[in-house]
Order: sequence, then C-alpha cells, then structure tokens
Amino acid sequence: MKKLDKLLVISFLPPLIIWFLVAVFIFNMQFLWKYVDDIVGKGLEVYIILELLFYQALAMVPQALVFGVVIASVMTMGNLSEHYELASMKSAGISLMRILRPLFFFVLLLGGASYFFSNVIIPVTALQFKTRLYDIRKQRPALDLQVGQFNNDFRNMTIYIGGKNGNQLENMRIYDHSEQRGNSSQTNAHFGQLSLSKDKRYLLLELEDGKRFEEMQQGLDKKTSFYPFMRMNFKSYRSVFDLSEFDFSETDKDLFKNHYSLLNSKQLLNGIDSILSKRARRLQELQRNTDNFFYFRKMGGSTVDSLGKRPDKQYIPFTHLAQAQPLAGSKNWKSIVEQTPKMDRHAIYQRAQSFARNIKTQAQNINRGLPHYEEDVAEHENELHKKIIFALACVLFLFVGAPMGAIIKKGGFGWPIFVAFVFFMTFFVLHLTGERLAKKLVWPCWAGSWLPILVLLPLAILLSRAALRDAQLISFSSIWNSIKRFLPQKKKA
Repeated sequence: MKKLDKLLVISFLPPLIIWFLVAVFIFNMQFLWKYVDDIVGKGLEVYIILELLFYQALAMVPQALVFGVVIASVMTMGNLSEHYELASMKSAGISLMRILRPLFFFVLLLGGASYFFSNVIIPVTALQFKTRLYDIRKQRPALDLQVGQFNNDFRNMTIYIGGKNGNQLENMRIYDHSEQRGNSSQTNAHFGQLSLSKDKRYLLLELEDGKRFEEMQQGLDKKTSFYPFMRMNFKSYRSVFDLSEFDFSETDKDLFKNHYSLLNSKQLLNGIDSILSKRARRLQELQRNTDNFFYFRKMGGSTVDSLGKRPDKQYIPFTHLAQAQPLAGSKNWKSIVEQTPKMDRHAIYQRAQSFARNIKTQAQNINRGLPHYEEDVAEHENELHKKIIFALACVLFLFVGAPMGAIIKKGGFGWPIFVAFVFFMTFFVLHLTGERLAKKLVWPCWAGSWLPILVLLPLAILLSRAALRDAQLISFSSIWNSIKRFLPQKKKA
C-alpha cells in the first residue's frame, strides 16, 4: 500500500468508527424510547435487556454504516482540503479520483459487509430479537403490592392492602374471580403477612382475624329466587399463590421464522414464488368452480385428438381433458325461450339468476383476497431490494460526502456533520417514503425501493464533477453581497 493510500485510509477510519458507534447508540435509544412501556415494570433480568439491545444493535449495522460513511467522507476530505493537503496532492498531478481510489475499495468492502449482515446475520438475530420482544410483551408485570391500591397482578385475583406496619399488613381484602361470576367470593382480614416458600415458587399469605364471604352456585331449580350464601369466620387462614405466571418463558422461534423480515435473499425469492403459486391456484379454483355452472363445455381440439394417442393407464387430469369456454350468445335467443313451455320459463330464469349470483359471489370473495397476495409479494420484494440498497448506499455516499467535503473545505464538527446529517436524513426519508408507497401498491416495488438511489445518484455525479473542476456550487460571499445591497447602509461620519 502506498503512503498516500495509507494516509487516506487511516484518516478515514477514526471518524467512521466513532460515528458508526454513535449511530448504533442513537438507534438503540430510539428503540428503547419506542418499547419502554413494554419493558419497564416486568421485573426482567439485566442480561435479558442487554441481549435485546445487542440483537437490535446488530440489526442496525447497515443503517449505521451508511451514516458513518457519509460523515467520515465529508470530514476526511474536508480536513485534507482545509489544511491544503488536497491542494498539494492536486498540484502534484494527482486527480481527485485517484485520491478517492483507496477509499472506494475500502467502502466497497464495507458495502459487501453490509450485504453480508443484511442477508446472513440479521435474519438470525432478528428472529432472536422478535422472539425475545414477544416474550417480554406477554410477560406479566412484576408483583408490586402497594398500600391503598387494588392489585390485579395475579390472574382472577384482586388484592387490597389498607395499611402496613413493618412486615405486617393490615385491613386486607381479597376478591376471587376464578369462577368468572364477578365478586362472588371475598375474604377480609384485619392482619396478614406475606412470605415466600423455600423454593421461591409460591407466595404464602397468612391472614388473621377475618371473614370469608361467598355466593354459592345456584341449584338446578332455576325457578327459585333464593341464592345460597356462605359466611365463615376464621382466626387464621392461609392462601397460596403460584408465582410461575411471573416467570420469564421463551416462545418457540418457529412462530416467527416465516416472517418476510427474517428471511435471506434465497428464502425471499422462494417466498415470492410460493405466494404467486397460491394466487394462481386461487384463480384456477375460480375457473373450476365457474365451469360447474355451465351445461355445455367446448373441448379443445388438440386435447380430443390426443386422447387416442395416450395409453389407458396414463392419467389425464380433468383440467386438460375439458377446457370450458363460455358459449357465444345466440342471435335468436327469443325463439329459444319461446320454445320452452311457459310453466318452465320462470324456473329457468330463477336457476340462471342463482347461477349468476353464485359465480359473482365466488368471484368477489377471491377478488378480495388478491390484494393480500400482491401486498405480500411487495413486502418480500421490498425486503429483497433493501438488502442491496443499503450496501450500494455506502459506495454512493462516498461520492456524495467526499466531493462535498472538498468543496466546503471544513473538517471539524460543524459544517461536515450538518451536511452529512442532511444527506443521511434525505436518504432515510426517501427510503421510508418509497418503501411505504411500494407496500401500499401505489408504486412498483423497484421504484419505491430504489427511490433514494435514483435521487442521490445525480447529486453524487454533480458534486464529483464540481470537485474535479474545483468549482463552487454555492458562492456564499456572492449571496451575502447581494443581500447587502438591500440592507440600509450606515452613513460615514
């Protein structure tokens, strides 16, 4: 590796790594903000939350790489231009494209790594992430008994604590809803105490000096207006609550493995073929069901001729044997109807209308399901394009950020970060907009997925040409001079 190439790669790496990690951190914070209500209050172990964040961080690698590349490109070339190192290289006869060559090959490797992550790593980690998030969402909140509040953490059970004196609970009320008959069972106690069993699987509640009320189930005689009622006084009463419902349980991963966002490229292509096959079978089913309503079927000539050429033992499918086609309308339809006895005409009309309604209903039912197949195909195709788009975006942003850094001639944390952030947000908004339009079948999938590339590619060409000619896209001094003309001038003393 030549010294120039080594200098550029070494200058490019630190901002790339730093801003890549910053982007991963920001995306993780966005995730926490989005799902904080599902995580907080569940009594989860720290390692479960860290595991969830780790899976989410791996899923954000392609986006974070794009963000890191655009900032590193602007900062690297801005630094070289600000310290006149870029001008020295050009004066030595080295073109801008030659200067960018080592960065191009390096970013090309990053694009390959991005595609590898999207196609191999992310489907595996995303499955783990989705399964773990589902487990957390269905996890019941941690048991938290507060004084003066009704607690519903236990299934079919409500507990109220009136007061607390050290470890002793006072004025307790327990409502049992296990029989799904409202507050049919209630236990009141002046004092109570909570403790765990030795294996910590059960919660023991010992009550003292209380009463238990229960409305008994009505007998077989429904005519009576009397309902049995039980009241019991006790000095000591023990209730046992199973804590297994608060344990963290893992869901079978097969529940999510067929989701389009968890598939690699090969599986996505197979999924698209499978969806299209299901759609074709639904249309064939409509054709077969429609054929049953026709009394006359026109057989294809080639099919009839081939019957004698086939051995008897060979199976001939019905769909190949007879191909139903609608009969052409008769020019003398009135005479055909008139030939039918008057007493049978009404039945013929009724039967024809019934057939027409049945065909219409079946066609409408199948037609309602067709957009679902098209949306599934669009989701699979978008995910397939997405893996390629983020890989290409790494290379594209090199030719957006590097020329822009050479033009603005700033390499600090001001203009470079602002410019890079604007470019990245433009890419991200265009990506989300195009993806949404494609999934809603407003645009073709290729147009929606490739929208950010199609928009930013001309910008990359324009900036590269301007940087090659040392041209200034926007002359801020000229703009300021134009504005000063309209400002009131101070009179000289």
